[in-house]
Amino acid sequence: MMLLSDKVAILTGVNSGIGRKAAEIFAKNGAKVFGADIRTDKMDELRAVFKACGSEFEGCCCDVRKAEDVKAVFSRAVERFGRIDIVVNIAGISCDKPISRISDEDFSRIMDINVRGVFNFCKYAVPYFKKQKHGVIINTSSITGIYGSGMGCPYPASKAAIMGMTKTLAYELAPWNIRVNCVAPGVVNTEMVAALGERARKTFERSIPLRRMGEPEDIADAIVFMASDMARYITGTTLCVDGGYRPSTVNP
Repeated sequence: MMLLSDKVAILTGVNSGIGRKAAEIFAKNGAKVFGADIRTDKMDELRAVFKACGSEFEGCCCDVRKAEDVKAVFSRAVERFGRIDIVVNIAGISCDKPISRISDEDFSRIMDINVRGVFNFCKYAVPYFKKQKHGVIINTSSITGIYGSGMGCPYPASKAAIMGMTKTLAYELAPWNIRVNCVAPGVVNTEMVAALGERARKTFERSIPLRRMGEPEDIADAIVFMASDMARYITGTTLCVDGGYRPSTVNP
């Protein structure tokens, strides 16, 4: 059964990691996708994946921090596919420094991409969704927004902010049948985590009852569920996809 047949979705961060895998699984579930990313070198590969699945993909370069870029994504998506049913905010960056080494520029960049970027895509989705009286927004948070992290405080701060934004928008937009939820990945086997090193990976794995890190498809499958009509009575919640993770008291 294809959970997203004939749905049109905008996904950010589709060029790599969780965003790339989410786009692929959206294709397998029948969705048409407009992808946005600051990098576009792998979008032709995605287009081929969609074609093989009998669906359609279009994408463009977008700096999620810039309102004009984001508005252009919505305009192009509607021009290409006629409407928008789902928006998934996946684009984000991390930080792995102690607070004494975090510059003002580090802090601003993480907040601008991780929080302002989500805000922009939520804000410019709303007029389309209100007009059609339905829509789904899924924001990607992180379990670090719940438990914190050993260092790199701007990242968990940004992810906690996304959860607060999600809950508020769920209340605000419910009268128009617009659902707003979060997916909070645990430790996922992506380039971002690989950069932390083997010692950190092993420390994380000891904190996961299922004894493995998540894979991008674990998160992508959860996003598809939350985007589908199977989750039609779910809004304002954060779905943790973390293998039962609880933080270790030992820093990586």
